[in-house]
Amino acid sequence: MTDLSGEIVLLAGKLIRQLRRDVNMPAAYRVLATLDDLGSAGISQLAAADGISQPTMSTQVAALVQDGYVAKAPHPTDARAQVLSLTDAGRTYLRENRERLAESVRSRLSTHPESDIATAIAVLKSLTEKGNA
Repeated sequence: MTDLSGEIVLLAGKLIRQLRRDVNMPAAYRVLATLDDLGSAGISQLAAADGISQPTMSTQVAALVQDGYVAKAPHPTDARAQVLSLTDAGRTYLRENRERLAESVRSRLSTHPESDIATAIAVLKSLTEKGNA
């Protein structure tokens, strides 16, 4: 099982890199997708969820705020902190990029039987749900 686990890690990373190249994925996508998963969050929580440093996340968020994709609001209980959320423009940007990614995946899956795809989806769901437990 160890060999298969390692192969899954390598192949998942390779697929993500290929998809990013296929659609020329902007760096902002990952931050927006993470914020979408969280609903709303502070910089520290967003950085931890994305696995990057707080200063790096602050720089990325500042650009997204300037572009109108992320909104900042005062934290309800901590006057020093701010809560980040997606704007309508951010949700649109995220949806459009997800559609581009889905089209790239769709073309890659076109030669596989639907039953194989359904099995792969079930396994991926199981893996991602365990990561969120």
